Amino acid sequence: MGREDGFRKFERRGFAGMARPKGLLVWVHVASVGEMVAVLPLIRKLLENFPAVQTLLTSGTVTSAKIANDNPHERIIHQYVPMDHPGFAKRFVKHWRPDIGLFVESEIWPNLMYQAEQNNVPLFLINARMSQNSFKNWKRFPNSVRHLLNQFDLILAQDNYSCVRYEMLGARRIISAGNLKYDTPPLPHNAAELQKLRQAIGSRPIWLAASTHEGEELMIAETHKNLKLKHPGLLSIIAPRHPQRGDSLVKQLNEMDLTIVQRSQTQAINKETDIYLADTIGEMGLFYRLSDIAFIGGTITPRGGQNPLEAARLDTAIFYGPSNQNFSEMFSLIREVDAGREIITQDDMTDMVDLLLSDPDFRKKLRTNALQLIDKNAGATDETLSAISPFLEKPTPR
Repeated sequence: MGREDGFRKFERRGFAGMARPKGLLVWVHVASVGEMVAVLPLIRKLLENFPAVQTLLTSGTVTSAKIANDNPHERIIHQYVPMDHPGFAKRFVKHWRPDIGLFVESEIWPNLMYQAEQNNVPLFLINARMSQNSFKNWKRFPNSVRHLLNQFDLILAQDNYSCVRYEMLGARRIISAGNLKYDTPPLPHNAAELQKLRQAIGSRPIWLAASTHEGEELMIAETHKNLKLKHPGLLSIIAPRHPQRGDSLVKQLNEMDLTIVQRSQTQAINKETDIYLADTIGEMGLFYRLSDIAFIGGTITPRGGQNPLEAARLDTAIFYGPSNQNFSEMFSLIREVDAGREIITQDDMTDMVDLLLSDPDFRKKLRTNALQLIDKNAGATDETLSAISPFLEKPTPR
């Protein structure tokens, strides 16, 4: 959370880190890195179309703040979102006085929304996502949820599943506008680091397990053991979703009689390395470029999965487990056009990695189908901008 950034922790209590800029101010709030990356192209297009607009971009994590700082723009201000406390929210809205507020995906903050309403700030929920699990939980509080959802002037759902669920929860003003994640650029990377790793790996066969959760790494290690004789020199890369688990993972995997190299400790890959543990933050763009085979983590354990488009956009053949409800429509389309394959058991994982390593034509088919899927579903940025533009052309007087 923002409180981990000691120099800016006062922002979490609603104190501003700088003065409000003059003119129209669009407030965009995201949760973390994924939403930040998805919304930045929309913000830049908005600023191009409206030269008088300034943007206040808020988020709740240090890593998302780093993304904002790494993508500077003279008309984008980043602040940590205040904790959802009445006093903090009031202080925040009073200082910034936004002309419009865009909350991204599933970000619903009652106190901030109340203060926005009290100050006549039009609110939008954009790229809105409602998973099946969230839908079940929200149904327990129908009156409160209906009231919250209808504080938004418009909800722009990212897929038809979410659109129907929001309607069933009582949202009156909602449209399906597409998913901004189909419009996002490829994840960034350090070109020098990519070249360095490619030289260290050479011609060895490799595959990547991305954004993994507890329990999945043991399956990945077992898959490596099952295939290392059939595919001499095999290198398996594990990028845990929570890199702070790196040290404990090293202990677990060492017990499986495997040689582990830990990136966070700047250890170098050598010919004896079985598993390269990519336990660092903000380098998925590097590892997706390194391997053209990727398992999407959080899909074997009941986590609901991660965004598969980040891998697919970088021309990587993907496979995943059955727990993918966080991106249910996206994975449904992937299955429909054969842009990835689903596995369930340990044997399935071993067989799938074996097939992908052995058959370059199969890898190419999955990769090509995924890229075509992304191209076909692009356009949510323009749809979203079209929906909010009237509120910028004629801002609500305050």
